[in-house]
Amino acid sequence: MIIPNRVVITGVGILAANGIGKDAFWRTLAAGESGVGPITLFDASDLPCKIAGEVKGFVPTDFIDPTLKPHKRMGRFTQLGLAASRMALEDAGLTKDFLQELPCLPIVLGVSTIAMEMRSQKATLYSAVAGIPHAATSAIGYMYHAHPRLLTLSDGCASSLDAVAMAARMIRYGESDLIITGGAEGSIDHYVVEIMLKCRRCSTRNDFPQKASRPFDRDRDYGVVAEGAAIVVLENLKHALARGAHIYGEITGYGSRADPSDAEEGGGLAVSMELALNNAGVRKEQIDYLSAHGPSDIDMDRAETKVIKKVFGGLAASLPVMSVKGATGCPMGAAGAIQLVAAALSMEHQAIPPTANYEFPDPECDLDYVPGRARPATVNRVMINTHGFGRGNGTMVLEKVRDVK
Repeated sequence: MIIPNRVVITGVGILAANGIGKDAFWRTLAAGESGVGPITLFDASDLPCKIAGEVKGFVPTDFIDPTLKPHKRMGRFTQLGLAASRMALEDAGLTKDFLQELPCLPIVLGVSTIAMEMRSQKATLYSAVAGIPHAATSAIGYMYHAHPRLLTLSDGCASSLDAVAMAARMIRYGESDLIITGGAEGSIDHYVVEIMLKCRRCSTRNDFPQKASRPFDRDRDYGVVAEGAAIVVLENLKHALARGAHIYGEITGYGSRADPSDAEEGGGLAVSMELALNNAGVRKEQIDYLSAHGPSDIDMDRAETKVIKKVFGGLAASLPVMSVKGATGCPMGAAGAIQLVAAALSMEHQAIPPTANYEFPDPECDLDYVPGRARPATVNRVMINTHGFGRGNGTMVLEKVRDVK
C-alpha cells in the first residue's frame, strides 16, 4: 500500500490591507486593527462607496528588480503575488540556485479576477499576457528562471484555498516535493466596486472606514472590497526535515462542495466541513478554533453561523470562531490563503486572532467570535472556511506537526 506523503508549510509571504510582511500582518491582526481606508487607487468620488482594503505603502521595486523594468507592464495583482512569493521563499530559506536545480517547480495560484485596472490603459504588446488571470502564476514561475509547471484556479473567494489544496494533493501523491502556492488579488477598481454595490455586497460606511468591515456584528452593512496576496511554500515533510526547514504546520484535510441549486447560499459548506474533518481524521472537539469566511455580509454571516451550529452541534457554543476580514476587508481570490497564513501564525504565537470590529451581538450570530484582541490559547488545529461567488465552498484543516520521526 502506498502511504501518502505528509504536507507541511515551510514559508509564508503576505501583503494585506493591515500590513506588509508576516510580522506587521500578525501584529495588527492580533490587535484587532483594521486596514480599511479611503480609496486612493482610483477616483471614487462618483460612487456611494469610497472605501476599500488597499495594501498601503506597497512599492513594487522593493521586491522586483527595477533594472529589468517588467513591473511597469504588470497588473497590480501580479506585482502583489511576486512580492508575496519572494517573502515566502526567503522565509523558507530557499535560494534561486536551489529552485533552479529542481527538476520541476510547480506554482499553483488562485485568483478571482483579471488585472481590471488595465482596461483603462492603452493596449500594448504586453497587454494580452499582463491582463489574464494566469499572469501572476506565470510571472512567479519565470522570475526564478526555474523549470516551472504553472496552474491557475478561479472560483471566487474560494480560489486560493482550492489552489493550496490542489498543491497539497500533488505533494501527497508524489508529483513534487516542493510547491509555491496561494493567491493574489488586485481588484480595487471603479468597475468592481460598482458591481459590488449593485449586488449589495459593499459597505458605504465612508465616514468610519476602519469600522466598516465588521463580521458577525449587529451593525454590519456588507463587506469591503480589498486586495492582497498570500503565498506559502509547501513541502513533503521528509524533504523539509532533510534540509532543516522551519515548519509552521501540516495540512491534513480538505473538503470542497458547491451549494446545491435548491439550497440557500452556503448550503454546501456543511458538506465541505465534514469532508475536511473526515479527510484529516480529526474529531470535532479537537478543533481549537474556526477561521470563518465571515465577509461582514448580513446574510452570509448568518448562514455560516447556522452551518457551524449544524456541523458542531453542542460543541459550537464553546468553539472560538473568528474572521480576518474585519482587519483585511474581503480580498476575494486571495482570501483563503490569507486565512491560512493567519492560522499558521496563530500556531506560532499560540493565540487566536480576534474578529476586528466585533462589538454588538447579532441575535442570529450568537457564537464566540473572539472580540477585542488576540486570545492566548493552545492552538494545535484550525479549521478554515471559504465561500465564493458561484457558490463554491472549501474547508481546510491545518495542524501542528506531530509524530515526527
